Amino acid sequence: MKKIAVFIVFLFGVGLLGGPVLAGDAYSERVETHYEISWDGSANMTIITTLYGPGNMLNQTKESILKQGVENASQLYLKQEVQKLAQKGINLENGSVEFEGYNSTGPLKIIVRGKALGVAKYYTYGKVWEIDLDLLRTAELSQINPTKLNQTLDLDNVYVISLPTDANVITIPQNYSVTAGNSYVKIEANRTGNKIFLESHIYLAKGVTMDEINKLYANPRAFVIQYSGHKGSEGNYTVYKLRITNNITVGKEETVMDTVDEYLEPQDYINYLKFQLSYQGEQAAIQNLYRSYAKAFQSQGIGIKGWNISFGNLQSKGPLIVKFHWVLTNYTKSSNGTYTYEYDPTLGLGNIPSLHRLSAEVDQEVTTHITLPNGAKFTEIPNDINVTVNGSSVIMKVEKLSDHEIIIHSRVFLRYGMYTNDYKNMMKEIPTKLEFRYTLSSGGSSICGPAFIVGLAILPLLFIRRRK
Repeated sequence: MKKIAVFIVFLFGVGLLGGPVLAGDAYSERVETHYEISWDGSANMTIITTLYGPGNMLNQTKESILKQGVENASQLYLKQEVQKLAQKGINLENGSVEFEGYNSTGPLKIIVRGKALGVAKYYTYGKVWEIDLDLLRTAELSQINPTKLNQTLDLDNVYVISLPTDANVITIPQNYSVTAGNSYVKIEANRTGNKIFLESHIYLAKGVTMDEINKLYANPRAFVIQYSGHKGSEGNYTVYKLRITNNITVGKEETVMDTVDEYLEPQDYINYLKFQLSYQGEQAAIQNLYRSYAKAFQSQGIGIKGWNISFGNLQSKGPLIVKFHWVLTNYTKSSNGTYTYEYDPTLGLGNIPSLHRLSAEVDQEVTTHITLPNGAKFTEIPNDINVTVNGSSVIMKVEKLSDHEIIIHSRVFLRYGMYTNDYKNMMKEIPTKLEFRYTLSSGGSSICGPAFIVGLAILPLLFIRRRK
């Protein structure tokens, strides 16, 4: 029963009103969302949620509304709705809530009105406006396990979206239908002029299995309305910026590796990391970092002869800085006297999950200075890489200072709003593994490299969370 109550809270905000306990009949609801879109991306919004059952949940919720008072219950529900919309990147202004049917038999109707900011977003990448809709309720359903509910879920969702009269409609979601056992998801889309009608029906039968749910949601996709007309403002978006500097000195008996990670943006993320590290305690954080790195080194048979880890700007403004100093032994062995150094020019950013667009700007730079002992020599150096697609780029340049000393300059820059297909096609042009080969005069050991170092980053840049 606890699982069901959590489900109601996450999806509908009703659980906080009534504390419902579901009976054996189906949970059934219909949500109608009406948007009248303006050219600034805002919308006059009306959301009408009609709850049909189960009966005991309806009765308990109605009783709770009467007990709390309509005004208090309205404020509580509005607060819940504001939070739900904020998770979608939408801010609600001048919101109001109205209940219908709470003092009579039959369904309960909850009406939310207000001005919604950020419903439509403008992208300079493509020069279009877009409305991104979660028609299959994946964000909400991911919060629960429907197989544990012992309850049929019957969710009907309707969108009526009126675009500006002079908008040029480019694309709307396509019809979609998948069935698994007695459960199904279905989307129907229609358009009349600049008014778009979308209806999705999600029916998860009692006893639905995880295999059936996986089949229903096997092909995740974005459901986007795209239109053009007036140029808009791209607004605020997140920029993730990281700079890494590696200095690697290869000796005949040991390798010294010094790395500096500078976390430059976004400021709120950096502040969060600083808070977490301070809360954990600086020495405890250092020990945790060491254990993580040591485990990775040891898994490759690498010994740690000496080490030091320190933080910069932890208690002050500026970028978060993490410094590593390693003295390492027994790196990877040579083959016929030749050592191979593997390098990933995508800097670990070659497979960011995204359905439609990248939801943040990414700017990561890595500079690696490698010095071999006197008498050693680089025998094979990969060609430079420079791949650019509509302002996004992957660049790697190798600066040869001498036969035994090089600097690898790498940068991956990904534009905010880059189409997923463009991103994937760009990354297809770039190998994920390049090999630098070198020889030593005698003895010695080889090195790992930035691919290994970046992959070990305990404060990672794999931060793309949104579904786009």
